[in-house]
Amino acid sequence: MTRPDVLIIGTGMIGLTLGYELLKRGQTVRLLDQSTAGQGATRAAAGMLATDEELPEPLHELAALSRTLYPELVRQLLDETGLGSGYLEQPFCLHRGNQFLTFEQVGQIDSRLVTQALRSAIERRGGVIEEDTSVSQLVRDKQRIIGAETNRGLRTGRQIIVASGRGSEAVLRSIGITIDTCPVKGECLSVRLMTGCLDRTLFNEQVYLVPKADGRIIIGATERSGDESTTVSLDSIRLLVNQAIRLYPPLAEAVFVEAWAGVRPQTGDGLPYLGPVDGIEGLFVATGHHRHGILLAPATATVLADCIMGQKPKVMLGAFSHQRQGEKTK
Repeated sequence: MTRPDVLIIGTGMIGLTLGYELLKRGQTVRLLDQSTAGQGATRAAAGMLATDEELPEPLHELAALSRTLYPELVRQLLDETGLGSGYLEQPFCLHRGNQFLTFEQVGQIDSRLVTQALRSAIERRGGVIEEDTSVSQLVRDKQRIIGAETNRGLRTGRQIIVASGRGSEAVLRSIGITIDTCPVKGECLSVRLMTGCLDRTLFNEQVYLVPKADGRIIIGATERSGDESTTVSLDSIRLLVNQAIRLYPPLAEAVFVEAWAGVRPQTGDGLPYLGPVDGIEGLFVATGHHRHGILLAPATATVLADCIMGQKPKVMLGAFSHQRQGEKTK
């Protein structure tokens, strides 16, 4: 591929959804990942499309847009690739403090399946995904972004989006952009019931249980601030299992499937950095979604694609500016 219209750094759920949306709008796209597409925090996600009760108020409009977009996104991916995304709508039961709330139809997806479908759709539309390609620094000419230096050489783009999760902080710092994210490690496990089934998501302040389309139940998640490792401790498994059985006693007879961990970037105010980078033409950021990257991916892709195409974004992005906490460019 010659110089693409858009170079995207990061191929988690945010980066892949951005790539797909931009390709649908006629842009040429190259995506870079230091490891394997769809891994990292995305692969570790339980896939809940959270209710507003779990979100900071400034995210409500963005989340509502995403929930509207999801059914069409998964339908398009199935039509184009033949790959399902594990999309379900089922009851969601929330116990928080003295509140017991039931939402009758709350969506969820399988993060591993949807990223496979997105990758396939991107490649079918002519997008390029380069794995094992780590970015050492961004390159600019005065106030215009040019490209990114990588272990495979310079990669250029007319416009560049930094969407590499926790890694976004170092990439942006290479040209004097400071954002504030903290790594938060989350550990999860999955089990299968040998008899019966769980037909709804259960969520309280200690643990959540998310039944998937393939019969697994995901149990999560620990939150270990400042920990960037992806190991899973036996103590964490014990804690999650005990809390899960208290919430849903039939799990005592369940069979263990696997355990895993992911590291999510959390900002100080709980809001992502989303939109153009002030003072550097052609550079955009989409990171810091923390626990809500899966939920917010379609809306993030839509509003950033609007910006890149010179259109008014469907959600105003002022609350998500990288400068809202005083960050400055050098």
